[in-house]
Order: sequence, then C-alpha cells, then structure tokens
Amino acid sequence: MSGPLHGFKVLDLSAVVSGPLTGALLADQGAEVIKIERPGGDIQRHVGSQRRGFSGFFHVLNRGKRSLALDLQQPEAVAIVEQLAAESDVLIQNFRPGVTDRLGIGYEKLSALNERLVYLSISGFGQTGPRARDRAYDPIIQAYSGIASVQGRIHREHRDQPEQVNMLLLDKLTAWTGAQAVTSALLARSRTGRGQHIELSMLDTAIAFSWMDVAADLILQKEEGEPDPIDARPPIGASGLVMAFADGWGATMTLSQQEFAGLCRAWGLDEVAEDPRFASVAARTRNRGAWWQILNDRVYPQARETPAADAQEKFAAEQVPFARVRTLDELPEDDQVTHNEVFRRLEHPQAGPLLDARPAPRFSDTAAAPGGPAPTIGQHSREILAELGLGDRVDDLIDRGVVR
Repeated sequence: MSGPLHGFKVLDLSAVVSGPLTGALLADQGAEVIKIERPGGDIQRHVGSQRRGFSGFFHVLNRGKRSLALDLQQPEAVAIVEQLAAESDVLIQNFRPGVTDRLGIGYEKLSALNERLVYLSISGFGQTGPRARDRAYDPIIQAYSGIASVQGRIHREHRDQPEQVNMLLLDKLTAWTGAQAVTSALLARSRTGRGQHIELSMLDTAIAFSWMDVAADLILQKEEGEPDPIDARPPIGASGLVMAFADGWGATMTLSQQEFAGLCRAWGLDEVAEDPRFASVAARTRNRGAWWQILNDRVYPQARETPAADAQEKFAAEQVPFARVRTLDELPEDDQVTHNEVFRRLEHPQAGPLLDARPAPRFSDTAAAPGGPAPTIGQHSREILAELGLGDRVDDLIDRGVVR
C-alpha cells in the first residue's frame, strides 16, 4: 500500500489552480486521479514561467494524474464521464456555477448513477448569490475578502492603501480546504454508505482562514448608539518585525514579556523593557505607535550596521525568535530543509530536471510520496478508454474529435 488514500478513485474535471491542486493533494496521498481536460488542454499549461515549453507550476498541480482529453460539448464525451463517475469515489469540478448542469454532469445526475460519489464544487464567490457568476481570480478574492486591506495597513506611508499577497494564496488555501473536506466526506460515507455534495468557494475560504486573527473580535453585542468598546489595532501577525541588516534581511517576533525584554537587551534598550507603556502585551498593543518610533530611531539604524549572523547570535542568547530572510534559491541547500527531506529532484520528460517539494504530512504507516510527472494532454486517453471497455472505439472517437 502506498499512501493513506490508496484504492480511492478521483475524477478531476477542474482546471487552472484550486481544483487541480485539490486533486494533486489527493494523488500525493495515494488516490488514483484521472484528469479530464478539454482537447486543447488546461489553460494552466500555458501560464507562468516555462522551461522547454512546459510549466513547472502545472506539473505540481497535476503530478501523479492520468490525462483523458474530452470535448464535453459532445454527448459521447458526457457518456464517458458518466461511466467514470459511476465507478469513482470523488469528483472535483470548478466550472462556473450552472455549467455542469447544462453539460449534463451535475451532482444530481451523477449521484443518481453513483450514490457513493463525493462531489466537490469549487467556485469563486459561491454557487448562488448576486456575484455567483462573476469571474474570480485570486487577487480579486484577496481584495473582496478584506485580505488586501489587512496587508496594506501596516508600515505603509498610506495606511489605507491595500496590498495583495504576491502568490495565489487563496487558490492554494481553497485546494487544501477542499482536500480536507473530501476526506471528511469519505469518512462520513464509511458510516452512512452515501456520498454528498460539497460546495466550496474561494470567498468563504478566505474569510474563514483570515478572520480568526484579524477580525474575530470586531462584532460585539452593544446597545444601539453605544460606542464599540473594542480597541482598533493591527492583527497579531503584524507583530513581526522585518528589518534590514548589514548583509541582508531578517525577522523577529516577540509575544511574551520575556521575549520582548530579551529583544530590548539585545539592542541595548534595557530601559524600554521597564517602560510602563511596554510592560505587557496589552500595553504594547495600545502604544504600538510609540514602539514603532523607537524602532525607527534606535533599532533599525543599529540593525543596518550589524551582520545578520551576529544579530542571530545575540537573539539566540536572549531566546528571541529570529530568522534570516531566505531567498527561494537558498531553500534547497538550507540545513533544516535538507534534514526534513523536503525536496526531490525529478527528471521531467519535457521540461528536464525539476525541483519538487514533497507533500507536507509524513505518515508513519502509509507513506505518501509525490506522483510522477504531470501528463501531456490526453496522454492516457487510450489506456483509460480501454479500461472502460471502449478500446475498439477509440480511433473512431479520436477521428470525430470526441477524444484527443
């Protein structure tokens, strides 16, 4: 047995990022995943940096899968999806709301063929509602969900200027949420014998993910006309300090009073630790502006004259959390990352050598490993159709454009 999901079959009809990554996470944990893509291929094949015409991003989103290319506008292609769904455990789709029903592969129809099917529908804003049919990309949801406003309100000249996180944060978070939801539904099915429909939106994922530490105390019961007693303050995550050192950048964060006092001692600011304005977490929160002024006047100038290694030694002596900012090309050679065996080198048949990060969880009994190279368009079409008993019809289906 390889991976905790060995033996489960997943039909992945999704494209771009959130859906395919959900399927890849399940494949990483041992599931058999068939990727259904249009004859022209998933658009993500052509997005982002490429080597020899192949996207490394696409590889990670689709590693370990088999590809079957179908034209879902044709009834025979829909019939093939029905056959596959009838024997699958999970179906993933991220078409815009209403599209799967129009194509004839919606939840109601396919669950009638297979009551054990766990059907995951991923959307931008939700399956229904005033913005359900709007196009949604990661930066759009970052803005709409308030995440961009949180990013932009700290250490900026214009405190109300929003700022996006420079990665596809919510596409990826939605995929991790989707994979967890699928496995939960499979666990429920083991008790009830029935699958179910899971609706998951990027917007709901964004708010559920961010709310706890940026806004969970905003909504308080109060009498009409009574001012809200909450202290307006930045989120706890903004307590981290990123500063320039003589030879690079580094980050510290202090939460306990012991850590804060250690930070002050490291910079020769013993009297600041005794200042009543900074004598507790609550006090430092109320007087954050005054602390920032001390940082600008006394800490940052020292840091710019101090090598990061020296600073790390001082912080370690005072038990203050610290990390030098690593560049991405440094990570594969980092001692801790190497010890954790995070990366593998993969020889891709088209792109050549790729550096692949393994799945984060490590299972003691059902070892999970990233799958092989992402498939080319329709690479496994003949193989999959033969398994469905359609081997004698493959050439005809290809000639008529039903299958690539």
